[in-house]
Amino acid sequence: VPLVARVLFPGSTGRLSRSAGSLLARPPATRLAIEHSSDARLPDGTQAGYNVSEMTAIVRRLLEDIGFVSGFARLVAVIGHGSSSRNNPHESAYNCGACGGGRGGPNGRVWAAMANDGRVRKALADQGILIPPETWFLGGAVDTCGNTIEWFDTDCIPETHAADVRQLTADYDAALAADALERCRRFETAAGFGDPRDARRHVQARADDLAEVRPELGHAANAACLIGRRSRSRGLFLDRRAFLVSYDPTADASAEVLTRTLAAVVPVCAGINLEYWFSTVDGDRYGCGTKLPHNITGLLGVMDGHASDLRTGLPRQMVELHEPLRLMVVVDGEPEVVRAALEALPAVKQLVDNEWIQLAAWDQHGDVWHVRDGTFQQHHPGVSRLPKVDQSVDWFAGRTGQLAPAVVLAGQLDDEGGLSW
Repeated sequence: VPLVARVLFPGSTGRLSRSAGSLLARPPATRLAIEHSSDARLPDGTQAGYNVSEMTAIVRRLLEDIGFVSGFARLVAVIGHGSSSRNNPHESAYNCGACGGGRGGPNGRVWAAMANDGRVRKALADQGILIPPETWFLGGAVDTCGNTIEWFDTDCIPETHAADVRQLTADYDAALAADALERCRRFETAAGFGDPRDARRHVQARADDLAEVRPELGHAANAACLIGRRSRSRGLFLDRRAFLVSYDPTADASAEVLTRTLAAVVPVCAGINLEYWFSTVDGDRYGCGTKLPHNITGLLGVMDGHASDLRTGLPRQMVELHEPLRLMVVVDGEPEVVRAALEALPAVKQLVDNEWIQLAAWDQHGDVWHVRDGTFQQHHPGVSRLPKVDQSVDWFAGRTGQLAPAVVLAGQLDDEGGLSW
């Protein structure tokens, strides 16, 4: 009976199963033990946990890297991502590429706990980063397949922030439903949804469906990586094709943050892009063919049926909609600064010089400089004006193919924000 129900009514069965499970066995409340209590070493020679100075360095590093050292809200969400589906031997390919296919929720939870530690706050204040006492960091994890979100350590949230959390949760529910509607336009069996709530129920049913071989499209169609201030891309509809990495060049005079950002971000995003590129141009040799006969083998990988070599690359169902383009990395900064950071990173420079990826600098005047033949040359766009729409749904509704960029007026900043298209 459960098998038949999961095949015929995957969405309803999944919701019923989760509801029954939460009533019968509520997950126990847990606490993270992130501070080491002794100098004892683990068998691999490392030490379990961190001291206060290490936690301070971790918190500071992230805040500085994304240019978030002032203007703290009362509630700051720190969210990792992952994916879960009922029938997908390639599930880890939808998780975090920077951590080997793991889920990012534990990272968000640990970082939030560190940032809420009073000793860390004091140490940061001594170093010039003042986090207001009323600011609370809330760790969470978003499931990108079922469009759900989970918050961690909610029992620790101060009562004074209860209303803020309720509002944040409501905002996220609305955003996740809108995101589901945008995702559904690319699913052949989900065309025609007009209500975000219906779309969200549909993607949750896909995640619970034993017969669904395309529960999520993941990074399919990825084409660009924008490293810079979000004010420069806010309101721009990019059709889910860009990695967005926060970086503030105005707070990085020495380009130290840019150098370590390029060192971390470019190999990861280039790796994802090339993984899709090779799996698309030759799905049988560099990809792994269709996923239908794949079996998980020894928790190491997949093979066809019960007897084949381990298959590498991505399955056909993940790359059907992908357009194999080399990743375009656009950095918010002056060309000479980007060049200096690139010269300090031989491995990243090799990716650019050998044209595995493309690189461009977007300077303070709005000009774009594209690396060609080893030098930055000014790029002259063929389009001077982008179409404008009130809401993103006005641009993608009823259209299933890949879309050109557009300006979403609802996402624009005022004149003080300095955004202009």
